[in-house]
Amino acid sequence: MDARSDSFVRAARLGDVRAAGRTSVRVAGHSLALFFHDGNVHAVDNRCPHMGFPLHRGTLQDGILTCHWHHARFDLESGGTFDQFADEARVFPVEVRDGEVWVDLLPREDRPAYLRQRLREGLERNISLVLAKSAIGLLGSGEDPAEPFRAGLEFGVRYRRAGWGQGLTIHTCMMNLLPFLSTEDRPRALCHGLSAVSRDSAGQPPRFALRPLPTKTVDLATLKG
Repeated sequence: MDARSDSFVRAARLGDVRAAGRTSVRVAGHSLALFFHDGNVHAVDNRCPHMGFPLHRGTLQDGILTCHWHHARFDLESGGTFDQFADEARVFPVEVRDGEVWVDLLPREDRPAYLRQRLREGLERNISLVLAKSAIGLLGSGEDPAEPFRAGLEFGVRYRRAGWGQGLTIHTCMMNLLPFLSTEDRPRALCHGLSAVSRDSAGQPPRFALRPLPTKTVDLATLKG
């Protein structure tokens, strides 16, 4: 048995998941979508990381889970997204024990590091929703506002070909306002500044490469599909 197996909790009967193909369950405060695919059970956070639509009501084909609300697509195995406007879906390790499905709910990722990465991607792709969610998450986790401000400042200075512009000015003004704002308004101000920088730099070189899916091993047939 895995040394961390004490973090596994029972989620459902294997027979029920196999028969239904998919089901939604609530386990220890987590809303999960369970899928039976290619002989295995997969557990995914049931809230679409884009805007919260229940993923168990989506479509699963060739290992790709598509949310029916805004058509965000995710790799079922890893939770990696094919669409940059959506975050990666959280997936959970699964074990089948004596006909029962057990799910490991222990957090696996460095959340602040992930949010910093998403902040960068929001700047590169000019996606205000990604910037907003990153700012809210970082400040909510206790991050010093100077860090995301610095990320936006460095991005604008480096990638805006015409030099200092309106976006960087707005970004700086929003940062100067932060000490005078209530805690709940600070992420909003930071997001306005970051979005202004991103808009001001959009469409200019270079092209930013997409990160690969976090899937560890993908066979050739799956990639072709």
